[in-house]
Amino acid sequence: MARESPEKKAKESKPEYIQAAFNTPRPYNWSTGKYLGKFYAEAKESKKIVGNRCPKCREIWLPPTVVCPKCKVDMGWDWVELPQTGTVTQYTYLVYPLWDPHYGEKWANPYPSATILLDNGVYYRAFLEETDKDKLKVGMRVQAVWKEDYEERGQGPADILYFRTIEE
Repeated sequence: MARESPEKKAKESKPEYIQAAFNTPRPYNWSTGKYLGKFYAEAKESKKIVGNRCPKCREIWLPPTVVCPKCKVDMGWDWVELPQTGTVTQYTYLVYPLWDPHYGEKWANPYPSATILLDNGVYYRAFLEETDKDKLKVGMRVQAVWKEDYEERGQGPADILYFRTIEE
């Protein structure tokens, strides 16, 4: 009687796996916490941008934070409503498609993204309405434009559609 080689025996004894793909949505909820939660709630309820002020150095932080990044002290509940107007200090004109990682939607192509110095000295990052590269410039004055439908709001910074150029 012929003996089977160990390699042949090992090949024959390996289990066969069946693969099945399940394409089901995985909805989830996550807590923003009390500080970021206030930021989201103010955006949804009142169309306001809020930050919190450090009791020691008096610097305003956006997004709100529990501990001052500079002083390392508890921020407390000193809330500040931030202006919705500011000046573009830097912009990037994006020309390739990207996917929004939170909602799975394709972002418009092209679109400018800017760093805006709000009128109280706090920096904010947002999209700009103006897409004409020739009209974009550092120093242009802009104002926040919010989603109008209350039911669509509740996404914090995403409740601001973009910043629109204003004349001053």
